[in-house]
Amino acid sequence: MKIKRSKDKDIWIVSYFIEKHNHALTTPSRVHLLSSHRKMSTIQKDLAKHFSEANIPTCQQVRLLEIDVGGSSMIGCLERDIRNHKRNVESELYGHDAETLLHYFEMEKEKNENFYFVYETDDDGVFLRCFWVDDESRRSYAYFGDAIVFDTTYNTNKYSMVFAPFVGVNHHRQTILFGCGLLSDEKTNSFTWLFLKFLECMPTKIPPCVIITDQDAPISKAISEVFPDTMHKFCLWHILNKFSEKLNARLYKDHYHTILHIIKESKSVAEFEKQWLELMNSTELEKNEWLSNMYMIRHRWIPAYVRHVFAAGMSSSQRVESNHSFFKRYVDHKNSLVDFITRFNRALVHQRHKELVANHIDCNEVPRMVTRLLMEQQMSSIYTKTIFLLFQKELQDSMTYVCRLISSTNETLVYTVERFEKGKTFNRQRKLTHHVSGALVSCGCQLFEFEGYPCRHMLFWMRVTQVMLLPDNYITQRWIKKAKFLEVDGLTPALVEGQSLISRCRSLAHIAIQLVDECSLTEARTNFLIEELQNLKKRATEIDDGVEKDRQTNGRSREFSQVVQDPHHVRAKGCGKRLKSSKEIAMSQSSRTCSVCSRNGHDKQTCPDLHSTYYNMY
Repeated sequence: MKIKRSKDKDIWIVSYFIEKHNHALTTPSRVHLLSSHRKMSTIQKDLAKHFSEANIPTCQQVRLLEIDVGGSSMIGCLERDIRNHKRNVESELYGHDAETLLHYFEMEKEKNENFYFVYETDDDGVFLRCFWVDDESRRSYAYFGDAIVFDTTYNTNKYSMVFAPFVGVNHHRQTILFGCGLLSDEKTNSFTWLFLKFLECMPTKIPPCVIITDQDAPISKAISEVFPDTMHKFCLWHILNKFSEKLNARLYKDHYHTILHIIKESKSVAEFEKQWLELMNSTELEKNEWLSNMYMIRHRWIPAYVRHVFAAGMSSSQRVESNHSFFKRYVDHKNSLVDFITRFNRALVHQRHKELVANHIDCNEVPRMVTRLLMEQQMSSIYTKTIFLLFQKELQDSMTYVCRLISSTNETLVYTVERFEKGKTFNRQRKLTHHVSGALVSCGCQLFEFEGYPCRHMLFWMRVTQVMLLPDNYITQRWIKKAKFLEVDGLTPALVEGQSLISRCRSLAHIAIQLVDECSLTEARTNFLIEELQNLKKRATEIDDGVEKDRQTNGRSREFSQVVQDPHHVRAKGCGKRLKSSKEIAMSQSSRTCSVCSRNGHDKQTCPDLHSTYYNMY
């Protein structure tokens, strides 16, 4: 068909028309495949967004929509249309990712004034780093910020920016988040900036008692500047994993378990020093430079040196490692900054739900008693269930101990406590000191100082001295059920958020399903409902509430001022190709050098010297 405009009159005239179609007509079953009949509705676009936040692949999103509407022909679009929509949204964000992230932070701040965020750019306006923390995390720090773990992780966004969370434990010993940062590099000034902003936003302004990290020089330097009075502990787990690399294969095989026993089982500094020096003097380990260096900083990672400071039972950064693993189930290296923050928030909701479940258990379940002591009954109603079970174990084990007085003064009484079972005592003794003036008792195992609940030795002494109920001095407030009942100064009550589009859709769908169930029973009811729904649809479209304007701008980003540019793709230590250790490099070389005999052509796994005993058997 051809049309042209009339020269004389302001009309259009059909000048050429062929009635026969130049293509085959489609069938009713294939109408939904035509591009003219395919369109994603507003709710479908919103659902696709939420499905993506839940890490549901596009192919599975289509299956869910099929189930919802009753078949693929009823969806109104194809899988390709959903992918194209996602591509269009990403293209609209191109160049505006950082500003959209900051706009999201601004909206969160408007919803709740306790939300805090801060960011920095370089001289060219390129996004460098940011830190954010919500109301719940700030309150959690006020209650449980005495011990934190800090570590960085990678591959959480397409710019390879470093994700740096601050992690701790709540009164159920569950992992909780205190705040998060995104960094473009891992230099000292970046960590210093992050630590300063972290401390600045917290309501108490009090630094933690202890912070646990790995052996990273920039992090260590930043901590010494920002938290000079905080004990900085190195992750024990990371250090122990380095022994296989830093020690000769023969030395590692012969002495690692002995070293591990000395490190973990030494309950006092004197005990550790004695056993360590004996081992060094009787072996070749004293010649190992790395081991000597680790001994020089033993006050930062050996348990016997750090157990006098409360750390909520944490001695390594494995808790934050598990936290990284948890969040990476929701985010990946392809995420934009906006995708990252939405998926991160979804993961955070799931993490916090575990605390809600634990609180429900504490309110509705009573732990089983194993003794008839009043102290057990007392603490079952005070401690959370997790902590009570640990306390209960110590209380039960205290039944098998005996003590004797070894020295006394006007101020202190010193006892030795040892386990007595099946008619004999065991070699390991604990020194118990009773301070007469303050009616306080302390134990050499330092479980109370490190974990926050009394050890079996202290509980035995209390039972012998007829202390029926646990004194308040030994009840750590962060472990009780009401740990979060106190008001936090500096924070205002949270505001209630408005409903989202998907929430309104659920509310309407719930009512609609009930109507359909009732009216589909008879033909008369069905016709009545169809007529009423058509009338309601007509009346709803007549309401001028700005919906058409919202539809036109749906899925589109706001106008940007280009003040903040997207970050450059950075190369951090943990992104892309992993930086290999000297051991891995040596192992990957074609001509291997054995670390046992220093000869080429084999490694320690096939070294004839190391396995000479095995070969001599044949």
